[in-house]
Amino acid sequence: MSKSLLITAWQKLPVYARIALFVLFLILIFAMIMTWIEPETYPTLFDGLWWTVVTISTVGFGDIVPKTIVGKAVGMLIILLGAAFATAFFATFAAAAVELQHRYKRGSLMFKSKDHVIIIGWNAKSAEMIRSMMKATPEQKIVLIDQTLEESPIDHIHFIKGPAIQDSTLLHANSVKARTVVITSDQHKNETEADMQTILIILAVKGLNPDTYTIAEIQTAHQAANAIRAGADEIVKTFELSSHIMVNGVLHKHSVRESTEMVNPGEGKHIEVNDIPIPLCETPFKDLSLYFLEHRSILVGIKRNDQLIYNPAADFTVHEGDKAILFIC
Repeated sequence: MSKSLLITAWQKLPVYARIALFVLFLILIFAMIMTWIEPETYPTLFDGLWWTVVTISTVGFGDIVPKTIVGKAVGMLIILLGAAFATAFFATFAAAAVELQHRYKRGSLMFKSKDHVIIIGWNAKSAEMIRSMMKATPEQKIVLIDQTLEESPIDHIHFIKGPAIQDSTLLHANSVKARTVVITSDQHKNETEADMQTILIILAVKGLNPDTYTIAEIQTAHQAANAIRAGADEIVKTFELSSHIMVNGVLHKHSVRESTEMVNPGEGKHIEVNDIPIPLCETPFKDLSLYFLEHRSILVGIKRNDQLIYNPAADFTVHEGDKAILFIC
């Protein structure tokens, strides 16, 4: 390697790494010098290294000390030089650690793990989603992307600051290796503009990795089809969900809380769509219901292709390829 390449490689190293290498170089040089100056006091290189490390750290156990004037002079020199560089190293390392923590809080630190859940947009829905997921699956890694926050609003999640429509932000969140991306509607925009932005984010996510499972919140009916065309695997129609719960409250009093609490993953209650065991295919819905009841699940319906059949007749026959819609509690 040429001299210019060595200089370039040295300059690319972080400051604390360069100081650490220089301190290690000083320790080795002074250890060799002491074994040469006082071979009786420091018979091996390890003895020299031990004394040098103890001296340079200003600990000074006193188990090995130089006997000659030259040795003591070298000891004074290593204290003046080494202690200064050792102090600089620890100070620089501490500053780097603090800066790393600040970058983590400010959302500028890249997320490098995989199989995580990315939630885009900070709002009341995002906060509730994070709370429920942390309660239902504490081991699940969560990344929050938002461009309005100054720092992470919740501990124990990774925050990325920036617009989610930009590839650089999504790559910082490692969206290509994410398990799921959830796009919430922007609360700072009107419904149409928020849906248009959601569709752009879907295109950005799918452009980086078409296989990324994407769930998007849509507020207007006419943009739901566009979200599907953009590549969303599932869409949540806010206008339908909230309307249905409120209408249910109008028709059946004192049912709003019960409707929302029925699906609360944080409390262990959720809906699943699962495959039906092969031996149970071609059996009546009643028998299949009893099977799932024994496994602490309530069979509420059957998914046949794109058709959702809720609470069919007891003698309704389940076919191979059907899926069970289950309420887990």
